Formats: sequence, structure tokens, C-alpha cells
Amino acid sequence: MKPLFAITVTLLLVAYPGLVYVSVQQQLGPTFAFLLLALLLIRAAMVPRSSRAIPMVGAGLVGLYLLTRDERVLLWYPVLVNGLMLLAFGWSLRRPPSMVEQFARLRHPNLPAQAQPYLRRVTLAWCVFFVVNGSIATATVIYGDMECWTLYNGLISYGLMGLMVVAELLIRPKYQEAA
Repeated sequence: MKPLFAITVTLLLVAYPGLVYVSVQQQLGPTFAFLLLALLLIRAAMVPRSSRAIPMVGAGLVGLYLLTRDERVLLWYPVLVNGLMLLAFGWSLRRPPSMVEQFARLRHPNLPAQAQPYLRRVTLAWCVFFVVNGSIATATVIYGDMECWTLYNGLISYGLMGLMVVAELLIRPKYQEAA
């Protein structure tokens, strides 16, 4: 039951832009905010301490919304998530192993040393992605059109992340042949 609950909470948080959109359109206000706050706090409790930054930042934004009742506060969550991911991936470039290497070692603990430069480049590519994606997410907040914000942050950005993953999966075999 616990894995199903964890998956459900995660999927609801992935649906954050759509949920915010529906909440604003239906004027659910504090009711939605308390539900979202509960989801974020549950998520924070479910993950290791080192992974709590994103749900806690989200909880802080929801708390700020509850104080101000300004729905625009909720729109900054995708921007902050991109910023936090950029910090985590970027920091790992300064303090190896790189984030992508850490992920790779989960499946392949005995990764050869010659893979590290490639994995650093993939980590750097993700850093560039987070800068661009976060910049566009910021522009959607500033532009102020709820449909535009929801479309980009709830659909297009996830599609772009998927393209990044697919591109890396297509490029990886060429690297492995060269190594």
C-alpha cells in the first residue's frame, strides 16, 4: 500500500500546474491550498532528508499564498523547482561525482572511470536545460496568462524533459562504442 500511496502523491504533485489551473478557475482558494500543502508535507516526509528541498519550498509557497491569497504566488513553484534542480546538478559538477553519474551508479555500481567525462557532459546538458526551462517558466509567470502558464509548465516542459531523456538514450550507445 505504501508504494501505491507514494506514487499517487508524486503523480498529484507532477500534476501541480493542472491542479493550480483548476483551483483558480473554480475559485477553490484555501481549500485547494490546504490539500496541496498536505501533499507537499507528505512528500517531504516520504523522501530522504537530502531530497526535501523541493516539497518544502512548495509548502512555503502555499503558506505564502494562504497569507496573501495571491494566486500568482503558486505560479512560481515550477521556477523554483528548476532553480533547485540547477543548483543540485550544478553543485555536483563542482563536487563530483556528477548527478548523472550518481544516477548511473544506482544501476551500474562498477561504472568504468572512462564514463565519467561523458556523464559530466550529460549533467552539464541538464544544467543548461534547467536554465532555459526555468527562464521560460519565469516568462510564463510574468506574462500572466493562466492558460499559457499551465500549458507550458504542465505539458510542454514535461515533454521537453522527456526529449532530453530520449536524446541521451539515443546518444549513449554511440558513446559506449567509442569508450
